[in-house]
Amino acid sequence: MQEAFPISPPLLYALAGLLIIGGGALLWLAPRLSPNRRLEGAASWMGALFGGVVMLSGLALGVLAYLRQQQPEIVQPPGVVGRPAPELAFRLVDTDELRTLADYRGKVILLNLWATWCSPCLAEIPELNRFQQAYRDQGVVVIMISDESRQTILEFTKERPLVAVSGYLPENTRWPPPYNRVEQARPTTFVIDRDGIIRETWPGAANFAQFEAAVLPYLEE
Repeated sequence: MQEAFPISPPLLYALAGLLIIGGGALLWLAPRLSPNRRLEGAASWMGALFGGVVMLSGLALGVLAYLRQQQPEIVQPPGVVGRPAPELAFRLVDTDELRTLADYRGKVILLNLWATWCSPCLAEIPELNRFQQAYRDQGVVVIMISDESRQTILEFTKERPLVAVSGYLPENTRWPPPYNRVEQARPTTFVIDRDGIIRETWPGAANFAQFEAAVLPYLEE
């Protein structure tokens, strides 16, 4: 699925700011187009009207950027979706036991790659917890893996408990492809079906409804 609007949110915010500033400048100049420095005459009113439209356009663009950042579209990168999920080894934060994705074969896996310093990741945690609680008994397992140290995650979860399976990469381990996508966008999420096939993947935080839309079709198979 291709993105409907390819411009990144930071660029949208920058464009919105320029429009708002430009519109404000036009509103400031509009009264000065008349000899009495008041809104009178066609030129002054047209300038004010155009300035207002430009400012409103900037505000609308800012709202669009915010909504796009909050609800990223699911993307289907070629060469990843529809193929077996490469093995990923990690250690459980609670027990330090070694695990792999193969240990959860037979369940639909929502694999979330995150970090404690990532603001969108933190906003997503309550949604992930809620989703795991709602669908645990139906064959869903949420696995959250960070490349931070075990101690860092343990300290974090004292105040923000994770309902999901919580893991971390073993020491001196790097993200293997395609999981290294998380190095460009965090969080990054993968949906892996009961047979170990990657069915969905997307960058950025999602919400409960998005998790349902991405995962439930594979529970029914």
